[in-house]
Amino acid sequence: MKCKICKSESKLILSNLTYLGKYQGQIFRCVKCEYLQVSPADWLEEAYSESISITDTGLIARNQLFTKRIAVFLSIKDIKLCFPLLFLRVFKNLIKIIYIKNIVRYSKKILDFGGGYGVLVRMLRDFGLHAEWRDPYTKNIFARGFEASEIEYDCLLSFEVLEHLEDPDTEFDRLFNQHKPNFFIFSTLLYGRDIPDSKWWYYTPETGQHIGFFNEVTLDFLAKKYGYHYISIDTNFHIFSKSKLDEKTIRFFVLRADYFFPAIAKSYASLTLGDSQFIIDDLRREKV
Repeated sequence: MKCKICKSESKLILSNLTYLGKYQGQIFRCVKCEYLQVSPADWLEEAYSESISITDTGLIARNQLFTKRIAVFLSIKDIKLCFPLLFLRVFKNLIKIIYIKNIVRYSKKILDFGGGYGVLVRMLRDFGLHAEWRDPYTKNIFARGFEASEIEYDCLLSFEVLEHLEDPDTEFDRLFNQHKPNFFIFSTLLYGRDIPDSKWWYYTPETGQHIGFFNEVTLDFLAKKYGYHYISIDTNFHIFSKSKLDEKTIRFFVLRADYFFPAIAKSYASLTLGDSQFIIDDLRREKV
């Protein structure tokens, strides 16, 4: 079995997992990049009868958190705090007063690849970020009118998508070589150094939609392959950047996004009303 990420050998590590209550699947681990892949995954057509799983009760809460973290990161990415971490934790209010009021508003275009129903794009635009949507497998409900309009984007997002990819090597080539982002911000739950047993919830055998799993070694391999620097904020929020960022500063701010988000929001103007007028004008033009 060849790894779908790096084409190295993958060895069987788990067998006889039952997917959708009736299909048998096996999980293989790459000896080089440590990517875990489910094979054979011949139930995907049935698994994706609905693109968003009925079990995904965390969709809204997750997008609320990701909106704050994305906005904070893009606003403070060029800041470097030359203080010990203990000082930052104790005096975070002082940091907010001194640094946040001097941030440079991020104004470049963002693409949410695998954007689902468009919830994240809508929330980012409501905040004031110029986000657009692309998802070939899901109906755009909340970000209609703001589908992808460009080829290259400064920032690419992909949240709870990578573990669904049937052909990840091809998809990563397309993402990085076509869109050429300076930043790739994404989520997928890392499995760590030890291989999870068959009871790990992120395998989601009930839905059959998760077929690939990453750890720090896998992400480091991907970042280096495409010429990026890599930071994991926690086990489920990750950043690739073309330029080397100050990891301590980035992690300090992003992990405290709830705290810094309201102050950062003062530097932005929501696109909500302007977007509504754009759609109204577009509808009027169609009737002429």
